[in-house]
Amino acid sequence: MTADLSPHDTRLAADTLDAATSIFARHGPHGLGMASLTREITERTGIGIVEFRRDFPTRLDLMYAVVLRSTRELVARQISDFSSPESPVDRLSQLVRRHIDHCWKHRTEEELRRALLPTLRAIHPVRYRELSDQLRLYREHIREIIGDGVGQGHFRVAGPGMAAGTVLETLESILNWYDPEGGLSLPELGDVYVDLIIHHQLRCPRR
Repeated sequence: MTADLSPHDTRLAADTLDAATSIFARHGPHGLGMASLTREITERTGIGIVEFRRDFPTRLDLMYAVVLRSTRELVARQISDFSSPESPVDRLSQLVRRHIDHCWKHRTEEELRRALLPTLRAIHPVRYRELSDQLRLYREHIREIIGDGVGQGHFRVAGPGMAAGTVLETLESILNWYDPEGGLSLPELGDVYVDLIIHHQLRCPRR
């Protein structure tokens, strides 16, 4: 999305999305009118109003850009271990912990993605496919790790593809209930989900 931008423009684009994310976190996706949203972002970043409205003519355009950046970051980070020499069990355990860290840090974007996908599916199929393709890459990466684990005798599931879908659904459920004030830290949450996914869903024997 920013491949052809100068370093200055790339930073300005990042600053714009950072500011938008912060505002959405405070006010929700519809808490401010577009005029107020535009004014606050342009005052924070120094981008011109005309330039901002050219790049993001609607609230949907801005929300989509915020969500797409976060989703791409998650998927790129997770699939970067493709040639890792570690065992499938260790790779999937690390993936679970990275997913939790990313989704908590980017919980605003994750909540926006969930809200945005049905709308995009109905009115903007191209953008819907772009986000869906990212999630499909992620699921395929998980499927390959599980497949390697099945082949090496670590995981005891019949279908890596179906198991990958279950794992991704489980990871997506975290934001539905997690509250750090409930006494469970993020590392402890990682322990819970690693145990659930590795040993219960994928039936990996405990060491």
